[in-house]
Amino acid sequence: MKQQNAFKLLAAFMIVTMIVVPVAYVVTSPRSDTIQRTNGQETQKNNYDPYLWRINEPFNSISDALNMTPYGTVTANYMDTESMTLQMIQLTSQTKVDLIDYPIISWMDFIYKSNTTQVYYSHLSDGKNESFLLLSKMSPERNDFEYIVSPYTHGNHYLLIRQDQGLNGLYNVMGTPVIFAPPQTAIDTLDIITSLNKTTTAYDQYEGLLSRVEPAPYQTIDSGVDFADQFYMGIRDINGDYERTTAYLNVNSSTLEKLRQLEANSTQRGFAQYNITQDGNYTIIKILGPDLFKVSSEEIS
Repeated sequence: MKQQNAFKLLAAFMIVTMIVVPVAYVVTSPRSDTIQRTNGQETQKNNYDPYLWRINEPFNSISDALNMTPYGTVTANYMDTESMTLQMIQLTSQTKVDLIDYPIISWMDFIYKSNTTQVYYSHLSDGKNESFLLLSKMSPERNDFEYIVSPYTHGNHYLLIRQDQGLNGLYNVMGTPVIFAPPQTAIDTLDIITSLNKTTTAYDQYEGLLSRVEPAPYQTIDSGVDFADQFYMGIRDINGDYERTTAYLNVNSSTLEKLRQLEANSTQRGFAQYNITQDGNYTIIKILGPDLFKVSSEEIS
């Protein structure tokens, strides 16, 4: 699947969401239950309004995030900077995602005027329509951006409609984690979070892969690669060394042969561990070494 340019997709979302602008509402007090109508003019006197922060869901791994994500995820990334070493933070801080051509953590810091501590990005596609979902945590918690509050709530969750230039019409829903997405994707995510029944999510797509790996502060999944049906990578610190786990569903034979060749001379190349195991259609590779750059840049296909 070809990756599309962020600005083209975001522009498409803007055009759709700017066609109809809901009646503007504004929260007038950080602890007030009253939402008053304004004449289309929105001001925020408070950088943090706890009344808007209603979501409270587990957000400690890519599995947690996928369990909140609508079905149809093509790629996803998860980063927890609070659980990373300084070297990992420096390495992953430059991570870009396919729909946002900018380092994702820096971009999130910018749009929230805060420090991003955890972030998850998912690119969704049903074959015809493209969308994205960003979930995050920040410190300090802030809703210091231009928005109007939709007159329509979802359960007890307030929908904040961004008014910033370049983000106009996209939705924020505040809490742990914060949701940022086009309107329908935000609503679909809230449907999953608020449902009392089991709901099909993106986790169901990748359960077989993720059930065979351990959580890590950096994780990514991808079903758009050309060397397997699905691919996973996670990196974590273990007692001063770095472990990278890669997992494949139905890896192609030429890739597997190449990986076995890399395993054969791994000790000479400075790896303390390089193990390939197979479980049915799944192939799991764990490599371990003291050099983060060497571990993270080892070939995957």
